[in-house]
Parts: sequence; C-alpha cells; structure tokens
Amino acid sequence: MAGQTILFATTVRGTGPRGGNVPAFIPPSFDPMSLSSALAEEPIMNCSVPGFPLRSHRLVRAAAIIVLLAVGAGRASAQDPATPAPPAPALNLPAHTRWVIAADYTSDGAQLLTSGGESLLYRPGDAAIWNPADSNRAGDLAGHPTAVWAIKASHDGKLAATAGYDGLVKLWDLPGRALKADLKKHKGWVRSLDFSPDGTKLATAGEDGTVVVWDTGTNAEIRTLAAHAGPVTAVAFSPDGLTLATGGGDKLVKLWDVAAGTEKGKLEGHADTLWAVTYSPDGTKLATAGADRVVKLWNTADSKEHGTLAGHKDWVTSVSFTPDNARLASASLDGAVKFWDVASKAEQKGPPPVEGAKPSSVWCVAVAPNGQSMFIGSHAGGRIVPVPSPELAPVPPPPPPAAPVFAAVVPTEFKSAAGATGAIAADGIVLVTGSLAKDVYTLKAIVPPGGNVAVVKLEALTDPSLPAMGPGRSGGGNLVLSRFALAHGAPGAADAANVAKFTEVKADFEQGGYPAAATLDDNPETGWAIAPEVGKDHSLTFLLAPEVAIPAGSVLLFTIEQQFADGTHNLGKFRLSLLQGSPPAP
Repeated sequence: MAGQTILFATTVRGTGPRGGNVPAFIPPSFDPMSLSSALAEEPIMNCSVPGFPLRSHRLVRAAAIIVLLAVGAGRASAQDPATPAPPAPALNLPAHTRWVIAADYTSDGAQLLTSGGESLLYRPGDAAIWNPADSNRAGDLAGHPTAVWAIKASHDGKLAATAGYDGLVKLWDLPGRALKADLKKHKGWVRSLDFSPDGTKLATAGEDGTVVVWDTGTNAEIRTLAAHAGPVTAVAFSPDGLTLATGGGDKLVKLWDVAAGTEKGKLEGHADTLWAVTYSPDGTKLATAGADRVVKLWNTADSKEHGTLAGHKDWVTSVSFTPDNARLASASLDGAVKFWDVASKAEQKGPPPVEGAKPSSVWCVAVAPNGQSMFIGSHAGGRIVPVPSPELAPVPPPPPPAAPVFAAVVPTEFKSAAGATGAIAADGIVLVTGSLAKDVYTLKAIVPPGGNVAVVKLEALTDPSLPAMGPGRSGGGNLVLSRFALAHGAPGAADAANVAKFTEVKADFEQGGYPAAATLDDNPETGWAIAPEVGKDHSLTFLLAPEVAIPAGSVLLFTIEQQFADGTHNLGKFRLSLLQGSPPAP
C-alpha cells in the first residue's frame, strides 16, 4: 500500500431550514484532492432520499475537514479546506469552470450549451454558450446564484432553459442571450428539463416530486403532474411530442400523455434512483439510466425492455444517442464514457482518455447532431472529442441450407412376395405383419402435385409391436435391405414401365460391412443394416439421375428386396417420401 493516498475521514456540519447536522456521502470514484475547495462550503453528496446524490437542504453554514493518510510516508496530513485544489487539466473548453453538469447542442450543431458552476451546489452557477468549431466561448446565460444542473435548447434554436440547485427555472431568448422569464413553481431544486419538439412547451422536474409543463409563449403553467413518490430527476419529450417520460428517486420510469396530462405507462426494472431518460431520434427506443450503474433500453411501441447495458462501475449520469439511432453513449461517475450498439446491446470502443488528464467523474455526455463529435462534461471541466468509429459487427457465417422438405407418399397398393400384410396409414406409414421369410415388397403410388421428383427417401421407423422396437422384424430389431428400385410411368398410364436410375444413396447410419450403397447393386448377398443402432428411426435417401423425369401425377412402383439368409431381417415399419424440384446442394 506504499504511496497510496486514502480518504481517512470526512465531517460536514451545517444547519438549514430543518436544523441539525448533515452527513456527507462521497462516492469512491471522486478524487478528494480535486474536491477539497468545494467541500470548504458544502457537502458534495447529501441525500434527501436513499440513493439520490443531491441533497435537498440548503446549508447556511458548512465546514469540512478532509484528513488524508499518506500510507507510504507513514504520517497523516490535513489539507486546509480553504486552499484551492490543483487546477483541472486544460481541455477543449479551458474557459469553463470546473464543474460541468449538463450539456446540449442546438439542432444545427452550431452552438453548444453547457452548465455547471464553481461547485456542485452553492458556489456561483455557470451557463455558457460555445462555438463547437473552435471551442471558443460565445456567450453566457448568467443569473443563477448556485450550480446549474440542467440546460436545454429548443429545436428551432430560439429558446434555451436553465435550472438547478436554486430551484429557479430560467427561460432565455437564445439568439439575444436575454432572460425571457423566471418560471417559479417548484419547491426545492430542479434537476432536469426538456422542450417539446415544436418548442411550445417546457417540462421541468424537481425535488418536490412534480413535473411542471409550461407554455413557452405565455410563460404560464399549463399543468403540474404529481409524478413520483420522491424527487423527479429526469424528464424527456418523445420526438413526436405526444409522450413525456420521467424518472425519479422511486426507481420508476413513468410515461405521460402530454395532451391529457395523464399517466399512460410505467417501466419497472431499475434498482435505484434514475438519473437520465432519453429518446432515440426516431422515437423507437427509450434509454434510462441511474444509480444502479446500468442503462436500460426500452421499445417504445410496446414498452417492453429491449436490453440492459451493464459495465459501469458507478452511477450512470447521462446518455445520448447517435443521430442514426444505431449507438448510445453513456457517462458515469466512474470516469468512463462507454459506447453501445443499440441493436446487439454490445459494448463498443469508447473515446480515448485525454493524455495527461486525471480521471474525473463524468456528469454529462452529448453527441453532436452531425454524429462526428461529442461533448463530455465532468468535475474537471469539459472537452469535445471525436465520436469513435462504429465497430463493424463480424459478418456471420451464411445460415445452413434449409432442410429439404419431403412430401410423404401414400401407397395405393402393398404386396409381399412372402404373403405378409402391409397396413397403410393415412400419413403413408406402412406397418408389416404376418408371414416372415425372405421377401420382396412392391408398392404403387402416384406422384403428388409439385415439381419433378429429385430424391426418394425411405424411412425405417420404430414401433412398440416390433422386436426391440425395430425397425426390423428380426429378433434383435435389425434389418437387411438387399435392393431398392423404382419404376415409373407417365401420368395416367396403367403401368410403371420405366426404370429410374439412382446416382447416389446416403444413410444416417451404416452397420459395418453393410453399407447403403449395397442397396443399388444386384447382389442379393449384400445389403444395408443398422446394428447396433436398433430401436431408433433411420433413413436412406436416393438421388435420381438428372435425366430422369418423373412429373406430378406419374405412376410409381417401388421395389424393396430383403434376401438375408435367415429370412427374418425384413422391414417392419417404414414410409416413402419424395423431394420434388431441384435436389439439395451436396
């Protein structure tokens, strides 16, 4: 443990409207050195509900003591809370104050709006307008006395809105950088806000558990939704403007009918406070994220979960879709920005860390409308970085060819040279009983509707009435098929006078010394057998020569010879079927 620096103790005292001391909660991902100046006046993390990171009390007095134990040096040292922390690394937006909590691009990508402040809570807030092309600060939306937690631009670029710890919602004329109105209704802080797609409405979400919908033309309240049992921490309009999604400290995502102001759905599955809700540009997906360290994707058509994206090691604070809807960026207090493929839900390569910069908790991420760059805001400032190129999914191997579909043949006649009986079922299955000796079965049938016959299949089937389940009639269930032949006649002909030529035969199993090919020779001493795989269904497939033409309606005559010496190795149960059209690929 030599050389490590450990946060030994933190004490925060303060009084507020309710009085009393307030405990401080600091996530393990935070660098205590970078937070010392902020702790001089306030706790960084205090909870009004379990799991929610931003406390509701306003402290009149606060003091913090950070004791750092330098293990390697073998001594403890105290840092004066009034001493400023080392400056954050100079990133793309060096003029920004340290804390960048929220960000939004105008729809044309010409302006970037960011908000935060000198600290997370009490110190003066900061809302800035940037030119993303050169990272120059182009203006300010000044007026919040404390940290600004939310900032948004309307789709047409005419309006902007800001809100934060002071509980004020400010509506701005964005081109003129002028305050249009102060919207006052919430009791306590305001964590999130969003414009409707047409810019006529603004939804704001706050500590008091409500969502207020405002008319941006008259600055009047349209309605207040008693949205959640606890603070409302995230809000977003759907791209069509018909639905409002909200998330809160009660671990729920709720869906609201904008016109009626009524709840129309509820998404359950998160295990802690929600931090972000965001629709994909095409409106087909809703991304939600929070203190349970995961992002969930939902299908908006049926409100069913599309998948859970897990991998962050701390609270997920912000999510942003790429303009093509294909990928999602997520930011976390673990200091990482991750990219995900929406369809496969697989993690992809994220942006590289800034060279020489210390890891810092990331509060917001926003992908630019052109999909080529993105803004990342943290407690160490903000930066614009290129969006990583999408990782091409590996080309999957071609699917295996579809199994050929055989049409069963229902024989019109069965004959046995040895006098056995063949019962023909409606599905074409033949069960042979009676006389048992060397035998030749002949069966007549008609080719069913379809293309030219290409393949003939003979299935040897098991049955409880056969010895050892068959499919043969011998005492052990085996069989020996000596020869298989097919003759055919033209449609409407009385006889099958043409002998069909087979070019190949395949079996699913062959007994040693008894191959399937033996069924096509003229030697009665050879044949196809299946031991020791008795008691199982087996099959032979016979491929017809290309020049053989057997169209639908043709007369067929099948010959099955069984000439094994003991006269018992005959087929007990079987079925014939045809593959019509082109033969399957080899």
